[in-house]
Amino acid sequence: MQLKKGQIIEIDIHALAFGGAGIGKYEGITVFVDKTMPGDKVKASLTKIKSKYLEAKFVELVEGAKDRCKEKCPYSGTCGGCQFQFMPYETQLGFKKQQVIDAFERIGKIYDPPVEDVIGCEQQFYYRNKMEFSFGYDADMKFVLGMHLPGRRYDILDLKECHLQSELSVEIVNNVRNFIKGRGWQPFKYSCGRGFVRSLFIREAKKTGEVMINLATSDDMPDNFDEGVEAFVKLLTELSSEIVSIYHTKIISRRGHPKQMKETLLHGKKSITEKMELENGDALEFEILPQSFFQVNTTQAEILYSKVIEFAGNQSHDVIFDLFCGTGTIGLFLAKHAENVVGIELNEETVKIARENAQRNKIFNIDFFTGDVNKMLNTVREKPNMIVVDPPRAGLTEKIIKQINDFGANHLIYVSCNPSTLARDCDWLRGYGFEVKKIQPVDMFPHTYHIENVCLLER
Repeated sequence: MQLKKGQIIEIDIHALAFGGAGIGKYEGITVFVDKTMPGDKVKASLTKIKSKYLEAKFVELVEGAKDRCKEKCPYSGTCGGCQFQFMPYETQLGFKKQQVIDAFERIGKIYDPPVEDVIGCEQQFYYRNKMEFSFGYDADMKFVLGMHLPGRRYDILDLKECHLQSELSVEIVNNVRNFIKGRGWQPFKYSCGRGFVRSLFIREAKKTGEVMINLATSDDMPDNFDEGVEAFVKLLTELSSEIVSIYHTKIISRRGHPKQMKETLLHGKKSITEKMELENGDALEFEILPQSFFQVNTTQAEILYSKVIEFAGNQSHDVIFDLFCGTGTIGLFLAKHAENVVGIELNEETVKIARENAQRNKIFNIDFFTGDVNKMLNTVREKPNMIVVDPPRAGLTEKIIKQINDFGANHLIYVSCNPSTLARDCDWLRGYGFEVKKIQPVDMFPHTYHIENVCLLER
């Protein structure tokens, strides 16, 4: 019988793939099904038919796995923010550990890798310190403010509750939705490039309680904007005293011209302050601006950085390189354990923030440089005895790995948000005499398939 798209099949799920899809078999062919877990029996609709595998969309739960649990959020499985709320948290952690092991064995050719148990997140809801909510229209062309539907570029799910950031965040979203609708400000339509309101960003400093709001719009300003902005600020400041910074970001986008962003501080502080304290007692403060990168889960970031310090050892290092350093968080914590730290980051604005963070914390033995790591490593004169890398999801390149080797450092700490590229790069590093000593997964994003890792390599 020839298989067709849209055909309904019934299968048993026996495993999970990286990315979160359940794995089953149908007529001897592997099938990947969303929103499922091992132990489920489901009906699914075929969406992709290949000679070696099939992809299918979950339709109906015939029989749930014994440990399946009830989701906390009514939008679970719809908005895409939490894929695994139906899975007990301990089961999620076991799955994530196995994903790391599988990546190292399958991609890195490193068998029986030294992967520790995943460090779980005590607060499995309300853990995010940053969220973006989009303005738009639903299928009936009604005004909405919420999250993009998975795989849908323009369709927005109108969220009335969300358990990712905080209860205050939800209150802000619901009040802003009503305010914007009442003003008659139209959502920006990306399909035609017209409209006004684009996104609402909410940033929370989890340790200090300070909140920043940023309303992003186009430059197609409505006539009642100036009067409306005053009312917008009044609404938010009366809603909560924790809202200490309110921005308006105007995005100017013209075909054939580079996109421009103009940020205007409408109320309060230019930045919000966050504090971080590691397990060894080291504590730092960070200023967060609208465009600043900062780890989205503050508490788990403290654990992640604590592991970096632990892997660095207690001895003082002469020189440490912090590559892809971002706003300098890792390098600033390492500075207490080194004569000098050299941070390299591509984004100029991010480097500026990193330098300000160093000054704020009175750390003077760290230097930040702006540039592509590929190119900048050729210009650095200092010789490190330890190198820390925290690259984007794509990982390192063979050229960077060769450059790392040429510096002669015997200790490398690799922080990664992608087990697949981490495993690949560790395989390349083995060619230069590095051995994987420890891999510590840290769960930064409960109820998702994402997993962060800190990996120690030594010659």
